[in-house]
Amino acid sequence: MVLVLAVTSCGGGRDRRASRSVAPAPAVVESLALPRGLAIGLTEFDPALIAPVGDRARGGPAARAARRLARIRPRVLRLMVLWSAVQPRRARAPDWDAPAIGGHSVRAQLRALVQARRAAGGGFEPLVVLYSTPAWAASRRRGCEPRGANVNARAPDRSALPAYRRLVRSLLALGRREGVELRLWSAWNEPNSGLFLSPQRARCDASAPSLGPRLYAPLARALGAELAAAPGEQGLVVGETSSPFLARPRITGTAEFVRGLPQDVACAGGVWAQHQYVGDADRLGELRRALDARRCSGGVRRIWITETGVGGRSSGRERDTDPAVLRAGCRALHAVLERWRRDPGIDAAIQYTFREDPGFPVGLASADLRRTYPAYGVWRAWGGDRDPRGAGPPRPPAGCR
Repeated sequence: MVLVLAVTSCGGGRDRRASRSVAPAPAVVESLALPRGLAIGLTEFDPALIAPVGDRARGGPAARAARRLARIRPRVLRLMVLWSAVQPRRARAPDWDAPAIGGHSVRAQLRALVQARRAAGGGFEPLVVLYSTPAWAASRRRGCEPRGANVNARAPDRSALPAYRRLVRSLLALGRREGVELRLWSAWNEPNSGLFLSPQRARCDASAPSLGPRLYAPLARALGAELAAAPGEQGLVVGETSSPFLARPRITGTAEFVRGLPQDVACAGGVWAQHQYVGDADRLGELRRALDARRCSGGVRRIWITETGVGGRSSGRERDTDPAVLRAGCRALHAVLERWRRDPGIDAAIQYTFREDPGFPVGLASADLRRTYPAYGVWRAWGGDRDPRGAGPPRPPAGCR
């Protein structure tokens, strides 16, 4: 399977170039886009967990957690980039040393990724996911938005698209300087959710037409055009859509989002990225039917589950750490991965996150890193040195039983 993007030009200056294909390097295709099996990935923001250095590598909870993370040996490491954090002012270039998620800079994460890849002898392929509009780039308030809405969730104004392209260009150059090619890219995180791309509808009515696809399309086109203009081989992963799937005033259903996309964007690339947590209603079949209905050339689109996990899903609530609950979650996660492994259209599953995010507690280790949950054993069994193209799934780890 090859990721191919039909690029349409947008923006100005050197952006006006003839369309051409964008495809990831063969190594990416061979290791991730598998005819059988399930490639394993991870989202983690702390460089000290990705690859501990200096005094942090000697001992303590962080070092032990880092060793556990390394044993998973993720094939993909999701790199979340907050545009608002690295470029809060229009007149300044992106600052890749600026503190972002958890106070960690993009440069520090890239350096840790390079170290981890060298230590593991492979894996840790970065998937760049952009989001969070700077205030200066945000479109004006309109449509269905709550009072006091986060300006960083507002869709970028079309006049900001050249700056968005320059952001991509700058990050590609940073990756080359740090010794890593950034070959897999997603234009925006959860573009069907008003928490990340707003507004989703002109009226606060779930039956109102969705604006989400219309807001996402210029970003995907701008990213695709910049990747095509850059040296090297880069691929566009389309979607990165959130769960739940049902339409709400500030959420566009996944199939509804697919149906609303322009044909060139809906058919850009061979991979659709979807978020699907243990306990979510399984509507992946509905998603696949919506994708198939677009009749894109190049065959059936593949699906990567770029966010998944098990645990507490409610913001502000503590995770239930009763041993029976943790074991049940462990078994449920293993069963979901096995179901996806059997699905010939699903190639990858990416855990969110390693270290627990208290606001979204589905991590593999507690926030203080002193406890590892049984679900860690599932990812350890599915990852590591295991060949995902093997004949069968791993056995459920002892912590699940």
